[in-house]
Amino acid sequence: MEETEILKIAVKNAIEHGGRANSGAVFSKVAGGDKSMLKDIKATKSLIEKVVSEVNSHTPEDVADMAEDLGVELTERPKEQKLELKELPNVKGKIVLRLPPEPSGYMHLGHAFSFMINYLYKEKYNGKLWLRFEDTNPKLLDRVTEFVDSFEDGIAWLGIKWDEKKFISSDIETMYSYAETLIKESKAYMCLCTAEDIKEKRLAGEECAHRQNSQTENLKLWDLAKAGGIEEGDAVLRLKLDMKNKNSSLRDPNIFRIIKSEKSPHYLWPLYHFANVIEDQMCGVTHILRSNEFNTAEQEKIRVALGLAIPTILQYGRYNFKGTTLSKRLIRQLIKEGLIKDWNDIRLPTISAMRRRGIQPEAIRSFVISVGYSGSQHEYSWDLLFTLNRRIIDEKAKRFFFVSQPAKLYVSNGGKRDAKLLFHPSKDSGFRLVKTNGSFFIDGKDFGELKVGDKVRLKELYTVQINELKDGLANAEMVSEKMLGDEKIIQWVTDENLKTDVSVVGEMLNEDETFNRSSLKIVNGLAERAVGLLNEGDIIQFERFGFCRLDDKEKNSFIYISR
Repeated sequence: MEETEILKIAVKNAIEHGGRANSGAVFSKVAGGDKSMLKDIKATKSLIEKVVSEVNSHTPEDVADMAEDLGVELTERPKEQKLELKELPNVKGKIVLRLPPEPSGYMHLGHAFSFMINYLYKEKYNGKLWLRFEDTNPKLLDRVTEFVDSFEDGIAWLGIKWDEKKFISSDIETMYSYAETLIKESKAYMCLCTAEDIKEKRLAGEECAHRQNSQTENLKLWDLAKAGGIEEGDAVLRLKLDMKNKNSSLRDPNIFRIIKSEKSPHYLWPLYHFANVIEDQMCGVTHILRSNEFNTAEQEKIRVALGLAIPTILQYGRYNFKGTTLSKRLIRQLIKEGLIKDWNDIRLPTISAMRRRGIQPEAIRSFVISVGYSGSQHEYSWDLLFTLNRRIIDEKAKRFFFVSQPAKLYVSNGGKRDAKLLFHPSKDSGFRLVKTNGSFFIDGKDFGELKVGDKVRLKELYTVQINELKDGLANAEMVSEKMLGDEKIIQWVTDENLKTDVSVVGEMLNEDETFNRSSLKIVNGLAERAVGLLNEGDIIQFERFGFCRLDDKEKNSFIYISR
């Protein structure tokens, strides 16, 4: 079965199911219509995934247009869908939400999507939003100011407004108070086993000797650890639950560990689940919206042990994107190995990198509303985000000419002429006059397709006939100021041009998760001189090449955004 036929099936499936195609349903239809596709199931599934991903990168309205172009019969054209958030359950009075980043790296797209969901619901219900930095490991916070700035700048850029801000470390004494309550009620104990022993007994469902310590013994050890009298790794505070629980992570989990750092006067630090429970209580959080990589069962146990209110927890599949990683650990490793420059490297999904690549905050907002929150895990294609982004930047991006791998074109009778080139094909954005004298540079790809006798149109100027091709030079003559028919239209620049380079980002990771050393390519070429009037950060379109953002004005370096 040809790819076009698979595309038709995917388009029809998408229209029948609210604008999104399902790979499994498309596979069943394809296999049922052509049994030969079952000979190589892996290749067939790969092709279908590719086609479905392409279809799902478009809105339902665009998919309907594709159906008409492909000749797919529609019983009813889908109506334009208004993107709306689902209703939250258990809304009683004012809702309180939180953004809980750990300042141990730069803010990335995963944070952006999660934070945006929380903010949109805060706005929907006129609730309250906390920005809460989870700085519970002083050894990871050697660049805390830099990382906090990354989050605060990124959140502000997205248009997210928080109501209150705090750092968990400022509440460490309150954390101690809650822990001591658990110890005094015999619901927690100080364990002196090694990490390996704890792991082995936990897996075996066996209690350790320290579980039977008296309250007095536990408080004495706790106070000693709090004063710095116990070394790292020699003791932890564990919540006393059920060592026979089918879920091994709930077999007396660690809730405090010892961390000694000259950056902090404190030696006992809460682990993630305990810190979040206490902070949610202190902040009055009513609803927790976050990805399902975080198991909330332990938090519920801690809340029950302390008699605290249990917020409504809504979890969704983590936002993963093909060919990249949201893992701060892996990003740090790539930087350490020199494979990427820093956290701002445009191959990364950090917000600072996305801004350099011309992604607009409105596109992220639309993406979140479009995708919503779902419990299932997804690996999203970049196509949907770039499609939404393109609609935003297309409205205001001025058009310019750019030729890569430039080749010379000389028009013998071109003479001196002024070309009036519009900055935008449909918006009243003005124009620029370009003086020509018959000497041009054209794109190397266009040059490679020329044959003697061909007629081509120099866009917005005149039609020429190619008379000679020799040593990278095309000699031509002007044959008409008007279009003659269906001659190919090509870009051009004059001898008055600017050397320009465009960075084009590919997938940073290969299929096997190894680093793709070809993930960044530089396209060199020439742009028309008017490009020199742009400001750093301006987004434009190099016609027939793509949307680009001026990243470095001094070097005239652009970053490619999308087609």
